[in-house]
Amino acid sequence: MLLLGILPLILVALKAAGAGGVFLETVTAPEAWDATLATLQLSVGTTLLAVGLGTSLAWLTTRTDLPWKGFFRGTLTIPYIIPPYIAAVAWITLANPSVGLLNQLLGEGALNIYSMTGLTWVLALSFYPYVFLTVRAALESADPSLEDAARMSGAGTWRVLKDVSLPLMRPAMIASGGLVFMATASAFGAPMLIGNSARLHFLSTNIYDAAASGLGGMAQASSLACLLFIFALVPMLLRARHYAVLTGKASRPTLVRLGRARRWVLGAVTSFVAIGILLPALAVAVTSFLRTAGDLRPGNFTLDNFGALREAANGRAILNSFGLAAVAATAAVVLGGLIAWVQVKTRTRGRTWLSGLAALPLATPGTVLALGLILAWTTPLRLTGTLAILLVAYVAKYVALAARSIGEGLGTVDDALPEAARVSGAKGVFLLRTIWVPLVLPSVVAGWFLVFMPAFSELTMSVLLADTGTETIGTQLYKLRDYGSPTAASVLATVVLALVIGSNLLLRRLSGGRYGV
Repeated sequence: MLLLGILPLILVALKAAGAGGVFLETVTAPEAWDATLATLQLSVGTTLLAVGLGTSLAWLTTRTDLPWKGFFRGTLTIPYIIPPYIAAVAWITLANPSVGLLNQLLGEGALNIYSMTGLTWVLALSFYPYVFLTVRAALESADPSLEDAARMSGAGTWRVLKDVSLPLMRPAMIASGGLVFMATASAFGAPMLIGNSARLHFLSTNIYDAAASGLGGMAQASSLACLLFIFALVPMLLRARHYAVLTGKASRPTLVRLGRARRWVLGAVTSFVAIGILLPALAVAVTSFLRTAGDLRPGNFTLDNFGALREAANGRAILNSFGLAAVAATAAVVLGGLIAWVQVKTRTRGRTWLSGLAALPLATPGTVLALGLILAWTTPLRLTGTLAILLVAYVAKYVALAARSIGEGLGTVDDALPEAARVSGAKGVFLLRTIWVPLVLPSVVAGWFLVFMPAFSELTMSVLLADTGTETIGTQLYKLRDYGSPTAASVLATVVLALVIGSNLLLRRLSGGRYGV
């Protein structure tokens, strides 16, 4: 873990520190300040909107008599597994000020996705599930008798929400809000696709521009990476007062009756699902069947666009992404399994540090980690521009997901089971094959898919690390969109949507609903 994830981060810091005057010149330049302020504005705006959406939806689907709650709980988590740059492609298709599908209905220029507001909307829709899932879990575990006691004391619905429910949700809101803030600051795909046309520049996009200019720009990129890493520290600095809300007494929550507002609330949530989730996915899928993007006349529909999958670069990108994701998931499961074993089943001193080393790359912006990998593997092995460095990046970034999943599985296995097998004479591989593998297999499979899904569609690190011949789906889609091939980009985006959503459904089926969204 020191070699994979920590050494690259140290090299970024050393590169910036060794730059001397370049560091000071870079971080004090007007362009750096503009990018930092834009990143801060985007991160704060996205966080506020995502927390508002996620908290409201979690409360409505947990504490009220809203109809179809089971359907909404599943549907509202779909954006969690869809990469933000796919969402950006979808909303560019819908709200391009000149040829967007929605603007054809509302009038040219009615909506403009190429703006700070448009980018904030796209990222908030991508990241609000962080808040929704976290706050929903907090509400489901909280003792509902606290709210019932407030009602018995004469408090109305809004008073209970303000004085009891919101304080109970506050720790979850702050924790998930910190994750949204960090994810927004480190996002690359959506800010590049939307921000470039809006002439908006952010730290992540400036780092890419500096690094792409050649090795001479690595000092500038490392200096900017240090500024970006500060944003990643924000979630670690946020603290909220926690309350003991899980007791030994089981009780069902008293649902808030929405009364006359029930129909309006149902309509609002249904409209949000339709506009925020289903419409973008439908726009991407429909565009993949159009000869000319934006023209919905029957004669413009065709299947010929899927011939783009046979083009050398696109076909190579799909094969590279699938192969890299599969190998990275397998390697992460092996390494993550060892980390989980040391953490859960041994008393080795320093085992908590090991899990911390695995978690640090996951919490680090992908741009910063990719920059460190370039510095670490340019010499002596010269892995830059190869599939090997992409594999290293994916394993380093996502091994913590596998370790967490397998650790949960190991934690449920009582030590008496393998001890009984040892007493009966089982040893080595036989013990592993007959006891540990069958008992932990669901968690191993879940960990494999948890790494495979984000690695398959990864863009932030890949765009810095990939080269001609090592394209991935993410980098190829970004190139197609950037160079004016919206239909071919939509074809690749549709492939990503189908595979990621299909993998998630398979994960839920194989794990009995324990994992996935």
